[in-house]
Amino acid sequence: MNQEERVIFEKPKVLNLKLIKRGVVIFVTITIVTFMAIFLYTTTGKTIEVWQKADWRYLLLGLVFIFNDLFLGGLRNHIFIREFVPGISQLVSIKANLANIFMGSVTPSQSGGGPAQWYIFYRYGVGLSDIIGTSFYNWISTIIFFPISGYIALQVLSDRMPEGFILHLTKFGFSVFTTLLVVIGVALFAPSVMGVIFSSLASGVNRINNSWGIKLSQIGENGIEKLKEYKGKYIGLIQRKPHLMLYSFLLTITLYFNKYLLAYILLLAFGISADFWTVIAIQAVLYLLLYFSPSPGGSGIAELSISALMATVVATEYIAPFTLLYRSFLIFIPALIGSYVILNQLRRE
Repeated sequence: MNQEERVIFEKPKVLNLKLIKRGVVIFVTITIVTFMAIFLYTTTGKTIEVWQKADWRYLLLGLVFIFNDLFLGGLRNHIFIREFVPGISQLVSIKANLANIFMGSVTPSQSGGGPAQWYIFYRYGVGLSDIIGTSFYNWISTIIFFPISGYIALQVLSDRMPEGFILHLTKFGFSVFTTLLVVIGVALFAPSVMGVIFSSLASGVNRINNSWGIKLSQIGENGIEKLKEYKGKYIGLIQRKPHLMLYSFLLTITLYFNKYLLAYILLLAFGISADFWTVIAIQAVLYLLLYFSPSPGGSGIAELSISALMATVVATEYIAPFTLLYRSFLIFIPALIGSYVILNQLRRE
C-alpha cells in the first residue's frame, strides 16, 4: 500500500463521526416530516382498515427480497474483487455493500456511499486500483442499464406519468445517464480527449476564479494520469475474461428487478390487483430519477415521488402504508444494518 493510498483511506473525511451524526439527523428529520405530510394528505377513514387487512405472509416474503438485494449487491462487487484478491470472502463484499447503503443514506447525492465501500475493502487488503476498477466496471453496467430500463418504462407509462416536477426530474435523470455513458466511453478509449476537455473547462473557470481554475486543472491532470495508468489493467481484465462484464450487467438487471418486484409483492400484501408491468415500470422510473437525488438517501424526494407515481395505480388510503413499507424494506432496514458495519469498523480503529 503506497503513501497516496494511506492518505486516502487512513483518514477518510466522509467517515467523520460528526458528519455521520449530522447526516443521520438530516435524513431522519426530512423522512419524518415527509411521511407526516403524506399521511395527513392521504389518510382516509379506511387507512387503519388497510393495515388490519394486510397479509403478513407477503410482508414476511419481503424479507427474502431484502436478503436478495444485499446478496446481489455484494455479488456484483465480488465477481471482480475475487479476481484481484483470490480467496477473499464474499462476506467482505456484502459488508462493503451495506456500508455503501448506509453512508449513501446519510450523505447528499449518495456521495458517501462509494468511499465507505472502498474503505471496507481497503481494510480487508484490497488495493486502491483494484477497488476503483471494481466500482468502474459495475458503474458501466449501471449507466447502461438505467437509460435502457428508463426508456422502456417511459414508453409503458406514457399515458400515466404525471406532468410537472417528477416528469422533468425523470427526463433529467435519463439525460444524465446517457451523458455519463458517452463520457465514460470517451474517457476509457480516448483519455487524451478528456484531458483537452478538462483543460478547456479549467481555462473558462480560471477567468471567473483563479484558485478554482487551478484546482480544477490539477484534478483533471491527476485524473487523466490515473486513467492512463489504470486503463491497460482494466481493459486487460475484460479482454482476458469478457464474460465478467456480461455477468455484471446481468447481475445489475437482477438486482434492480428484485427491487422493482418487491413493490408488486407489497401491493399483493394489501390485496391490490394492479397491472404487473405498470408497477415494474413505475419503479424503474422511480430509481432513474432518484439516483442523483441531492438529499441524503433521497429522503423527502423518494417518499413524495413514490406517492405521486403509485397514486396512478392504487387508491389514496394505500399510498402512505405502501410508501412506508417500500422504503423500510429497501432503505431503512439495510441502512440500519450498514450502520452497524461501518460504525463497528470505525470503533475498532
